[in-house]
Amino acid sequence: MSSYAKYIETVIEQEPENRILEVSALYQKSFSTVPEMTYYKTLERMRRQGSLVHLTKGLYYRPKKSRFGAVPISEKEIVGHYTYGERGIVIGYRLYNQKGLTTQISKRVEVLSSAISEQKKTIQNVCVMNSEIALTKDTIPVIETMEILQNYKSIEDIRKPALAAYMREFAMNYSDEATVSVLKNRKYKKSTIAFLQRFLNYFGVENSLHRFLSTLSSYAIPEMEEFYESA
Repeated sequence: MSSYAKYIETVIEQEPENRILEVSALYQKSFSTVPEMTYYKTLERMRRQGSLVHLTKGLYYRPKKSRFGAVPISEKEIVGHYTYGERGIVIGYRLYNQKGLTTQISKRVEVLSSAISEQKKTIQNVCVMNSEIALTKDTIPVIETMEILQNYKSIEDIRKPALAAYMREFAMNYSDEATVSVLKNRKYKKSTIAFLQRFLNYFGVENSLHRFLSTLSSYAIPEMEEFYESA
């Protein structure tokens, strides 16, 4: 075994078990003086030996070992890699369920993350999409709300009283600056923006969402009585 290969193995063996390794980024960080071909040949040998597991293109992990053998990386560990430290958020049915809007849940996990350079990456049952916008304590609630409202009609078994309570809380903490920033950088249907505006207007919350809407258009969105008579 070459000294390069031994060095690569030594460094990688210090990485935590069952944590995603982005091998291109790892190469730039720790092995830039090592011939690239040697690096990838060493990874392939480690994979054959079982000390590394290949997840998908460019992604590996060191498997956790138990007395029963290797423990596969979990969904939670994959999602955590793309969401920790405001790197990403979970959307889709996992979000709707987390917010108490439905009891339904999907096997597929959808994540918006700033931790990928490509538009989309699928790892097992986790679909990671590029967020295209900085995820902060101000923008995250806006994105979550827009995702909920955009998919409102398709959420199975949606609990309208729960959505009513959620939107009341969102309106009370509304930031027009954060919302405008999100809408300038992430595409949502105009009907979704109008839906949000209707909630905000219902609570008397000042907003500038009219800049994204047309006064000549009529948007097919629910009336507030649909939520607050049943809330």
